[in-house]
Amino acid sequence: MVREKSKYYNFQEPLHVYVVADASVFIWGKRPEGELITVPSVEAELRDIRSKSLLHIFEARVESPSSQAVKRAHTAARETGDIAVLSPADLEVLAKALEYDAVLATDDYALQNVALHLGLKIEPIGQAKIKRLRRRVQRCQGCGKSFEGEACPDCGTPARKKKRCIR
Repeated sequence: MVREKSKYYNFQEPLHVYVVADASVFIWGKRPEGELITVPSVEAELRDIRSKSLLHIFEARVESPSSQAVKRAHTAARETGDIAVLSPADLEVLAKALEYDAVLATDDYALQNVALHLGLKIEPIGQAKIKRLRRRVQRCQGCGKSFEGEACPDCGTPARKKKRCIR
């Protein structure tokens, strides 16, 4: 007798899932499924006793990312234009997720944007997931050209503080 495929049971071994957690996991107190990993800078961001306790209750491993992974995360954030709004802790979380090819648990929209550009999976904690991938560009108020830096290289107009998003 041959065992038929069932829509109710999965006869395969369960997959081992790594989840790299941003501070929002411990602040909201919602533990995602899988083996939880975070970085030392996230641990330092946790200020109150409750969120620090949840780090230990959730049995999260604290590991530093490799310098190669941090460089890759930095490059990706620069390409999407999110580098200006991401903290060093955000870049380390992203780098750790790249190392493990893990699910990234975060509510930070800029971090979600870069992670999705890199092909990582996202698990939002307390807010909705981003709906569209975006690339931030800076446009000159004087001549309208896009540029990076403090001033437009063509006409010299100073940069605006806010960047526009294009799809």
